[in-house]
Amino acid sequence: MTTAQAPDSEPNDPTRSGPQWPAGSGARLSLNEIAQLCLKAARGAGMSWGLAEEAGFAAAWMAERGLDGPGALLTQLRDAVGRPWRDICPVVAPGAFRAGDRGGLCPIALGSALCDHARLPETAMDGAALQVGPVDHPVLLLAFLSDLARTRGGAVRLVWPRGAVLLTADGRVFGDADELARETRLDGALSLDDVAPEEQPAPRAPLYVPSETLSGLNAFALRTTVPASDASRAGAGATAGDND
Repeated sequence: MTTAQAPDSEPNDPTRSGPQWPAGSGARLSLNEIAQLCLKAARGAGMSWGLAEEAGFAAAWMAERGLDGPGALLTQLRDAVGRPWRDICPVVAPGAFRAGDRGGLCPIALGSALCDHARLPETAMDGAALQVGPVDHPVLLLAFLSDLARTRGGAVRLVWPRGAVLLTADGRVFGDADELARETRLDGALSLDDVAPEEQPAPRAPLYVPSETLSGLNAFALRTTVPASDASRAGAGATAGDND
């Protein structure tokens, strides 16, 4: 990915595959539908296939827990429009995954980097906390922190000035997740807990995706389609007749 790109404003596209939703309505999507829509939107925004898949996974993981993953991803994609990739991916060093000098990190890029380095010295959290950030829309990190907890065999705690969350290897979320969802940018510290809590977090209602989020994600997803042209129309259909 070189730069994040702006979404098209075309509301409809006959070449587009996937479910269609009536204008002005929201929907209660399946987790697979959320993952696929968010993957396509991330691809349309300029992410590589690998990172777009991670974006879809993160959004669906959050939605399964009643958190607005699709909305958070849409906001992140919009905020990253026009920013070079080198400005939104982390600079990795022992004890710190930091942004450069030009703003906040992409949470998908940061989360993927944390998981890629999960067993390497750069993510050591034994003697001191791992410093991360500043990262934009950090609630999108939650799925990656749960994966990091599973790899490291414990629970991972994210602490920032206004709160803390704890992620377990089996995907439970404790603490100030709603406060984290309101954060637009933060610096945080990651640490390991050897023992995960035994209790279950409070249940959340299934996520309902509002129309504004659907239309915004669809606008990005439309960038993955190929516009019709005279050449494509001329090449469509069978080259031989149907008659024997």
